[in-house]
Amino acid sequence: MRPEALPAPSELESLPDGELVEQLAALVRAYVARLQASPSGPPSGAQWGNRLTATESVLFAVELLRAAEVTSFELAAMFDV
Repeated sequence: MRPEALPAPSELESLPDGELVEQLAALVRAYVARLQASPSGPPSGAQWGNRLTATESVLFAVELLRAAEVTSFELAAMFDV
């Protein structure tokens, strides 16, 4: 999907919550598939520093972890701390 094919931000804001989550889930699945296919790291275009703020990144990550019922213990084990 090319950036020009994505809905405008104003269109995204008007999507019902369920539809927005479905679209987001599809994009996350596609991104994760690429991550898993390339053990060398994230795709070359993944320059998150200029696309999301730290606050946006953390809030999104927290919401995903809550939805997946990942505990702090499990998260620590993933990072081997």
